[in-house]
Amino acid sequence: MATLTRQPSVALGLLPKGDYQAQVVDSAVVSTASGSGEMLKLTFEVLAGDFRRRRVVERLNIVNAHAAAQRIAQEMLARLCAAAGLSGIADSEELHGIPVTIRVDIRPGSGDYGEQNIIKDYRALAAPKSPPRQMTSARRPWDQ
Repeated sequence: MATLTRQPSVALGLLPKGDYQAQVVDSAVVSTASGSGEMLKLTFEVLAGDFRRRRVVERLNIVNAHAAAQRIAQEMLARLCAAAGLSGIADSEELHGIPVTIRVDIRPGSGDYGEQNIIKDYRALAAPKSPPRQMTSARRPWDQ
């Protein structure tokens, strides 16, 4: 009799924890639920692998009464800009279409909200290794 191996459950629509190549495909500044601040809402689309075309939404509290929330959002935006090769942005559309690596985690549900994906970090895509250079002559640099 065959035994079944249980796979970790991931709610429908959630990405498993891990690193993904993704790019911003949509962005908007929206009011917070309380109406007292603003969030930068970024929609990322996964570019490769089994989860290609899946989307993750990031919400950064860019204007918030809580200084810590605002500081964290500004730090994350700075990390995203750096990963995208930008020193800063004047408009969120400048982030669109630039591939980066996102580190995705799952936030447990609470209250009326179920589990949801969150982005924990951004990194530049790993540069592909270039093939070793071939010497153009048989003479080595240290041969005189």
